[in-house]
Amino acid sequence: MSHITALRSILIAFLSTFLILLAGWACAGKLSDQLIDAAELGKIDKIKSMLDQGVPVDAQDPDGWTALMKAAYEGHQQIVAELIARGADVDIRENAGWTTLMMAAQFGYRDIMNLLLTRGAKVNVQNNTGTSALMFAALNGHQNALQDLQAAGGDVNVVDKKGRSALMFAAANGDDAVVQQLISFGADVNTADNANNTALILAAKLGHEEVVRLLLSHCADALTVGSNGKTASKWAVEKQYSIIFQLIVTAMPCD
Repeated sequence: MSHITALRSILIAFLSTFLILLAGWACAGKLSDQLIDAAELGKIDKIKSMLDQGVPVDAQDPDGWTALMKAAYEGHQQIVAELIARGADVDIRENAGWTTLMMAAQFGYRDIMNLLLTRGAKVNVQNNTGTSALMFAALNGHQNALQDLQAAGGDVNVVDKKGRSALMFAAANGDDAVVQQLISFGADVNTADNANNTALILAAKLGHEEVVRLLLSHCADALTVGSNGKTASKWAVEKQYSIIFQLIVTAMPCD
């Protein structure tokens, strides 16, 4: 009986220790969630207090988001600065491959971007679809953000998994100011995506006259044929964009 009693005591002690650890893990998980929620809501005093208590600054929620990501996404610059000062990893990715820099870039949060870049954030990282921070800035028309990302070494000619470049996004949006900016940064006007569409084809198809004019003035190839068999001029005819058609067929060839 004494042997059985001893085994029972050991088992009870083991289970007690396990339950205590389990409770600790659950508590730590709840505190991490609270930290991330506080970052989203802009509660900097709560964040400071929780970090002082030892809550991990890089804790992630089930979607892979950190407090730094939430703060950047919501534009809470002061919290971003605090988390970075506390050692937050600026290059952690959430489950879809987004970094904090991408989140700031898509909204054009220039000050937050520069905090991240100063900390050494990797500028040319791509998410699971192949989109970079610079692409997000171009897609959303944030010229100042584009300027900063390019100055930090952002690659204007990187393409996503569908072969699309930042210039192609801007051309499809009809954003002639961003198109001009990207060209000035050295964007290749003749990059073709996986369907062999170029920025010119997309602009012609969608009726963006000024973008077509810009691209042609920078030697965009009007003879490229998409995988559907259509050139930029064929799209202009089909969509009845007569001015765009005239621009294309009368464009002077480049040397």
